[in-house]
Amino acid sequence: MDRRLATSTDLVRFRVDATRCDGQGVCVLVAPELFQLDRYGLAQVVPGSESLVSADPDVRARGLEADATCPRNAIREELVSARLAPPSPPDAPPTSGGSDTPRLVLPGDEVESLDGWRERGGWKDRYSAAELLEIAESAGLVGHGGAGFPTAEKWRRVVGADQPVVVANGAEREPGTHKDRYLLAHRPFLVLNGLVLAMHAVGARLGIIAVDDDAHEAAERIASAIEAAVRDGLLGDLEIRQQRVPTRYVAGEETALLAVIEGSPPVPRIRPPYPSDVGVFGRATLVQNVETLAQLAVATALGPQSYRSVGTREAPGTGVFTVGPFGGPFTVIERAFGVSLREALDERDLLDGARAVLVGGYAGGLLRSESLDVALTPPALRAAGASLGTKSIQVLGADQCPVRVVADIVGYFGAQTADQCPPCTRGLPDMAEILRDLEGGGADRARLADLETFMGTLSGRGVCRLPDGAARVVLSLLTNFADEVDAHVGPGCP
Repeated sequence: MDRRLATSTDLVRFRVDATRCDGQGVCVLVAPELFQLDRYGLAQVVPGSESLVSADPDVRARGLEADATCPRNAIREELVSARLAPPSPPDAPPTSGGSDTPRLVLPGDEVESLDGWRERGGWKDRYSAAELLEIAESAGLVGHGGAGFPTAEKWRRVVGADQPVVVANGAEREPGTHKDRYLLAHRPFLVLNGLVLAMHAVGARLGIIAVDDDAHEAAERIASAIEAAVRDGLLGDLEIRQQRVPTRYVAGEETALLAVIEGSPPVPRIRPPYPSDVGVFGRATLVQNVETLAQLAVATALGPQSYRSVGTREAPGTGVFTVGPFGGPFTVIERAFGVSLREALDERDLLDGARAVLVGGYAGGLLRSESLDVALTPPALRAAGASLGTKSIQVLGADQCPVRVVADIVGYFGAQTADQCPPCTRGLPDMAEILRDLEGGGADRARLADLETFMGTLSGRGVCRLPDGAARVVLSLLTNFADEVDAHVGPGCP
């Protein structure tokens, strides 16, 4: 339980550990305004109760009483700090379009050499930890693995720890997401440079690059890049290893990835403790997505002001997107944040006959084809019911039913769980079955209401964030395609 003193900008919330709850319902009796039972008889937090807990000391006290009386210790209190956007320099540019100069994605099938990255500005200076922190903060760098957490803030949680470790997360198993594999295979020295910079920033001497077991090209090129960097004396006293990762979706979750590095199965861990406190081998660990490290290297080579010369104030720079028809084939492209979804897809001739677009990958959201003028920024996509997520954009054609597509996505998530939380192991397969029945003509309005209720209370219930993504994509279907979903009730897919 986080016992830090809350401020006026903080929210306090309760969570139910889905691996421990056995459905006795003591919490519901003690604090019914905070807890309820789901369709499986397991406890869950009432949606939207965070503001109630923070505003009313009596409600919080009842939540703490429920915490104390739960026989399985399944309830915990958390402090949710308000996050501020990275600061923008006074002369930061207004919203701008793309850049003709590639930053992350090179023309054609080019594989960059060490000399090639040096010519583009890489490996040029040795920066102090304080200077690197300033660069990350001034450039507005955030994570590119899906959460978008400010990079400098994440570093601060590790700085000063004894023998910290930095892990480059290149475990990328979600169908239709290829950006990290592209960077590992085509820009290995860019990624390696970013890893070394992050290690200097937090005082780490050990770095680990995690690569999927079946990403053979990426693994070979990263191994060659490490050897070349050692020969050139670029690593100094740093040790950098490569770790192959089982080809399971859940293995990309940061605590499951740390388990793999330690030689255990890829099973997410309950937090706290967080990796920044107790990570791999018991040491404070900074886990950064591969693209995040590549962005760091680019920002350091360009300088914060030049880095922010494209994009928006809130989302500076460019991003690597995987685009294509749903199910493939896919292409990796680079676009400045702030361009419209329509603009990004028009250049690839993907919109002819488009019925819908899945934005942010399987854990993103489904948008209608007439709603594609939304900007590719986190706030704009959130408002539309989607997210940047893994920056995968997949277009559904006229013959692809959105209900069936979402059923397949939820079924995929259900098959990829770590088999430790009932909301995933029991809930997701059941929800996929309801969606398939809806598409096939076997679901009535009562089952549809059951689907909506369960998905509306799923976020935050698992040890990892897998159920949150499943909930987001289903709710985007129910919200943005309500007319089509309604037409499926009874007769099935029209």
